[in-house]
Amino acid sequence: MTLPQRTVTLAIALSMLLTTGLVATWGEEAEPQQPRVAFVDILTISSEYQALQKKDAELKAWLGGRGDYLQSLQVFIFLAEDNFNEALEIVNMPKPIPAEKVQRLDELEALSLQKEQRFLDLQSKSPRTTEEADQFSALREGLVARQQQLAQLEATINQDYQERVTTAREELMRNVEEAIAEYAQERGYDIVLDQAFVLYGGEDITWAIIDRLNPPTEAAPPAEEEPRPPAEEETPPAGDEPRPPEEGE
Repeated sequence: MTLPQRTVTLAIALSMLLTTGLVATWGEEAEPQQPRVAFVDILTISSEYQALQKKDAELKAWLGGRGDYLQSLQVFIFLAEDNFNEALEIVNMPKPIPAEKVQRLDELEALSLQKEQRFLDLQSKSPRTTEEADQFSALREGLVARQQQLAQLEATINQDYQERVTTAREELMRNVEEAIAEYAQERGYDIVLDQAFVLYGGEDITWAIIDRLNPPTEAAPPAEEEPRPPAEEETPPAGDEPRPPEEGE
């Protein structure tokens, strides 16, 4: 998820131009002053802004979970519409699911697998009787209907994901604009542009903005020194042991 370009350029540049003292007082001649211009690399900010990367990872994890959810519904794909919707309702229940509902879900899965096996048997059989042809047609129509229902669910999930991405991007973009505006006012910059629009000149403040957006990293506490093992008692070298007293001494 990357931040939109040009938004910073237009919003920050316009606001800084309105606050500069470039307009001479009425009736007075003032020497022209060159505005101080800075620029930022929006793509670098997008890749280094920790809050943005964290939100991006959270949304991708959410989308992956929804994908697993859709995959889990494949085992019910041969059910009739009412039974399929019942399975959807149970799967979407808050966890943990009550034991009786889990049992019902197992029953619905077994029913779907039974119909799937019947469908495969009839599919491989030729010729079919009139009754078998009608049964095969009904199973095939039910399969197509459930596939369409799952496709609609997938489309809804993807739309929800895009809306979540857009909302998060807009919120984090406001943080970037505020950080740029504050830094520019503190350092006396009149205009801040996106690097994509800069051909020559200007001062690069990209990493200054990144440092302002990201929380300071905490220094790791110094490692405690391990206690030294007690010194072993020195043993006298061989040959220096005292002699036993001789007889008569």
